[in-house]
Amino acid sequence: MYPIKSCAAFEVMQWPIGNQGLLYDRNWMVTNQNGVCITQKQEPRLCLIQPLIDLEQNVIIIKAEGMNPISVSLDEHGGTLTEICQSKVCSHRVQTYDCGERLADWFTKFLGRQCRLIRQSSNFKRNSSKNKKEETPAAIPSLSLVNEAQYLLINMTSILQLREQVTASLGESFLPQELIYRFRANIVIRTSEPFEEDLWDQIAIGPLHFRILGPCHRCLVICINQQTGERNKDFLQKLSSIRDRKTNFGIYLENHSETQFSLPNSLLVGSEILVLKNTTSSTSTEENKSA
Repeated sequence: MYPIKSCAAFEVMQWPIGNQGLLYDRNWMVTNQNGVCITQKQEPRLCLIQPLIDLEQNVIIIKAEGMNPISVSLDEHGGTLTEICQSKVCSHRVQTYDCGERLADWFTKFLGRQCRLIRQSSNFKRNSSKNKKEETPAAIPSLSLVNEAQYLLINMTSILQLREQVTASLGESFLPQELIYRFRANIVIRTSEPFEEDLWDQIAIGPLHFRILGPCHRCLVICINQQTGERNKDFLQKLSSIRDRKTNFGIYLENHSETQFSLPNSLLVGSEILVLKNTTSSTSTEENKSA
């Protein structure tokens, strides 16, 4: 999960599910003075900022090399509710809390530019543009500050095949874990065949039921080594050439609107994945996959 949009991953073995996906995933983001979101496309060093959530202490702790750790409460109270009309995520305006001068100074010092940390208001609802047109607004799951969908899933088997091809093409070796970090997924699975996830329509992970919304179209962020902040602009081009001029890798998921479950529920590392329906078949299929 990624508590602060475009910052480093926070890896967990088990985590609660909220109404917008993994609890606290992309609830915060860094903006400029005008409230416009700053991402790794403009500031690659965002990946060096590590957010850690302590549910027992009810805080998010933020760390970066050369900086003293700083924390902020998970409660919305304590910030001033501000509607930043110029703040956008994928052309959607969002209503936010400003986290205050102390956090703004910390991020400004580390990034070397004026910026602020803001948090999406829990009262603000934003829906994905990827949902089917026939769905009623009430049935469409709400989003946090993610770009497209509640979850992003990638397949380790697909990663390993891609690694072989990219290494041969660029003449540069990539560790599998480094590629996992580059693709910034919420859920990492393993199947017997690479890219079979592209054919799925619905899956279950443990007690939770998810619908696949389609492929993730990749941008220049995958060119950034998430452990160093260094760019390799050829990486995206090589992905496109390997995948028949497409820059797709991974699939978007959302909580299935027809599945009723009482919160909190959790995703757990090691859970079995059940493929409920493939897009290549008109009938549902059930097939177990390794998580």
